[in-house]
Amino acid sequence: MGSELAANDLIDLKPLQRVLTMFATELDAFCEEHNITYYLMGGTALGAIRHQGFIPWDDDFDIFMDRKNYLRFISACESDLDKNKYYLQKEDTDEWPLFFSKIRLNHTQYVEREDEIGRIHTGLYIDVMCLHNTYTNSWMRYLHFLAGRALTAIALAKRGYSTNSCMKRLALVGGRILNFIRIKRLLLKFIRLLDDRDTELVGHFFGRASFRNTSFPRHFLGSSRRVPFENQMLPVPDCVEQYLIMRFGADCMRMPSSSTIEAFPSHLISFDLGPYD
Repeated sequence: MGSELAANDLIDLKPLQRVLTMFATELDAFCEEHNITYYLMGGTALGAIRHQGFIPWDDDFDIFMDRKNYLRFISACESDLDKNKYYLQKEDTDEWPLFFSKIRLNHTQYVEREDEIGRIHTGLYIDVMCLHNTYTNSWMRYLHFLAGRALTAIALAKRGYSTNSCMKRLALVGGRILNFIRIKRLLLKFIRLLDDRDTELVGHFFGRASFRNTSFPRHFLGSSRRVPFENQMLPVPDCVEQYLIMRFGADCMRMPSSSTIEAFPSHLISFDLGPYD
C-alpha cells in the first residue's frame, strides 16, 4: 500500500520508520558480520539520543564511517549483499553521480521530488556516508569543504537537479562548467589526499551542513557505543553528545518549536512499503 504526500500534507510516518528500523537492523548485522565499524549520523544520531529512536517527523536514516570501513563496506556489498532483497546504489556512477552511496530495499518505493522514475532505483534507502581525513589548518579545511561543494554541484548538474533558489541555480551552472573542464578527478584527489594518514580531524563534506558543522575531532568517533533506537540497539560515536553539539548546536537536546517542525524540509513525494506494509 502506497502513501502520497502533497505540499504541506501531514502523513503518518510510523509505518515507514518501522520498516527503516527493520532495514537498519539487518544492515547492522551485515556490518558486524564483515567487521565494519559505522555510526549513526546527523538527525538519525540526534533521534537516537533525544528520542531513543526516530525524530518523530523524520523520514530517512543516515550512517557514516571512515574511508577504510567505507571501502570495505562497498566491497562486502558487491560480493555478499543479498541482491534479491537489497540494491547497492554506488556513488559516482551514471545512475547515482553523488559522492555517497545508498543501500535500497527492493520491492519498495520512496520517491523524492528530484527522482526520475524508471531511470534510477527508488526503493526505500539508507544513506551511507564516508568521512574523510582533513586538516587542522582552517583555511585548508575550508578548501576541503569547497571541493566537496563543487563535486556535489557537478553531480547534481549531471543528475538534472532543478531548484527555485537563485543561489542553487548559480551553483548548478558552476557545476556544469566544472564538469565540462573535467576537474572532478582533481577535486576528488584533493578530498582524499589525507585518507591514508592519521589526522586529528575528520570531516563529512558531501552533506548539507555548513562549514563549521562538517568537521570534528577523530576521537569523537571512538570504537562506537550502542544506544536504544526504537526497539533495537544501534551504534553512535563514543562522544555522540559532543558530535551532536558540533553538528546542531548547544541546545540540540531541546525540542524545537512547532513552527520549526512545520518548516522541516522534506523532499518526499510518495512511498510504498510493498510486502513490508
